Amino acid sequence: MTGIRWASLATVVGGGVVASVCLVGVLLGHPWSAVPGGLGLLMAVREVRYLRRLRAGKIPRRES
Repeated sequence: MTGIRWASLATVVGGGVVASVCLVGVLLGHPWSAVPGGLGLLMAVREVRYLRRLRAGKIPRRES
C-alpha cells in the first residue's frame, strides 16, 4: 500500500455521513433532505471512482 490519501478519505466519509443523515431526514418526512443527501452520495462515489482509476494507472497522479 502506497499510503493513505487523507483528503480522499475525508471526502468519502463526509459524503457517506451526509447521505446517512439526510436519509434519516427523508424517513422522518422531510423529502427535500434527499437533495443534499444525493449530492453527498454522488460526491463520495465520484471520489471512489477517481481513486480506483488512479490505482489502475489510467490517470496520472496529482502533485500534492
